Amino acid sequence: MNHSKDVGNYGEEIAKKYLLNKGYIFITRNLKSNHREIDLIFKLKKQIIFIEVKTRIKTSESLTETPLSSLQVKNLKLAITEYSINNQINLDDIHLDLIVILIDTKTHSNYLTHYRDII
Repeated sequence: MNHSKDVGNYGEEIAKKYLLNKGYIFITRNLKSNHREIDLIFKLKKQIIFIEVKTRIKTSESLTETPLSSLQVKNLKLAITEYSINNQINLDDIHLDLIVILIDTKTHSNYLTHYRDII
């Protein structure tokens, strides 16, 4: 396994624990759909929440980096739509959230920011 995959898995685990502590109900992780992937899927009340997790090692560049490209957003929309159709989920009941985690290796701290309803 490579370093970036390890960092990504670490960030997904932090995000999962954060959401569970907020009362979200875990459904699945790393769902693959036609060469696309949804990092985490949760349920909150009647809503299905798709979570994209971006984990970065804190550097001056990572603080200004755009977390999602337009192609990534397009692929997420396609994967979410396919999942929703296959599982008979009303598109009005879904949301896509972004969680950005910065890992500060100097202070051994993690900084999590949760952006709700990004599309």
